[in-house]
Amino acid sequence: MTTNFALPFLTLPDEAVTLAHWMIGRVGEPPAPMGPVLDNWDYAADVEVRTSIRIDISDAAKMLAIPEEELKLAVVLKIGTGRGRFPRVMERVSTIPLDLHAAQPLDLEALVPGGKLSGRVYLRLDVVLAAPSLTQDSPLSPSRVGSRLWSREFSVELEDGGENRFPIEVVSFVKVFPGHPHVAAPWYLSWRPGGLAADFVGAVRLYVNSDHQGLAERVVDGDRLTLEAILGDVMVQMVGAVLDAEDLGDQLGDCEDGSVGAQISGWMELAFQGRSLEEVRGLRRSQPGNFHACLHAAADLGDME
Repeated sequence: MTTNFALPFLTLPDEAVTLAHWMIGRVGEPPAPMGPVLDNWDYAADVEVRTSIRIDISDAAKMLAIPEEELKLAVVLKIGTGRGRFPRVMERVSTIPLDLHAAQPLDLEALVPGGKLSGRVYLRLDVVLAAPSLTQDSPLSPSRVGSRLWSREFSVELEDGGENRFPIEVVSFVKVFPGHPHVAAPWYLSWRPGGLAADFVGAVRLYVNSDHQGLAERVVDGDRLTLEAILGDVMVQMVGAVLDAEDLGDQLGDCEDGSVGAQISGWMELAFQGRSLEEVRGLRRSQPGNFHACLHAAADLGDME
């Protein structure tokens, strides 16, 4: 375990822990050894990760100065996502007691919803003390439940980081949004204007109404004009929401790559090159048609072949 400081209690060295190679793959497909990049990633597909861990009870007991019969350990699996040095989101997936007397290693598996992923997947395993021992052979033996005795972190880049993929779902609004005022709308953008620091792929979702069969078919077939019209409307909505809130606009410069705020900043720079936030606000107030047209022009998808 690599740390920048000395823990105030005994910990487990790497030689006491046997960890199998991480396996990763889309649900329903054979997993493969985890490499630096997850190829063919799709936010609409869930991902499975798995590994196994085994700890030699004799070595662990000696290293921790706790009798074998009193040593109780647990394995904690956490999964995170997001760009940057640290994951933007980190969740505890499972905490499993470790049977130190078992002949077989402990298998660890987790399902990661594709819709929550963005940029990178972080995996972290912690071995912690599950119960205090009655007998300690050293004043440095760990005694508090949850004390981290061993830890390892792993990460895998998502193919293109999700930057070239927009989170779109084609669904029946009659089934998914029954009774809602927008049940007959051709599409619906779901997001919260205040969450500029959130991962774009996880925080934004565009629903296309499959009840409009012709529209849904054009979206699925990748019709360029249809997709550009929808994307332009999305850009108008999201940029407009930020311009309406003075405090949100001021936050754009602090947003990291892959976040909602960074995406909105990118759209604004593309549509209104060189103009300040106040100039864009003024354009929206005085020439709303020009404002809308600039954003729709910036929604040009180029050559999609």
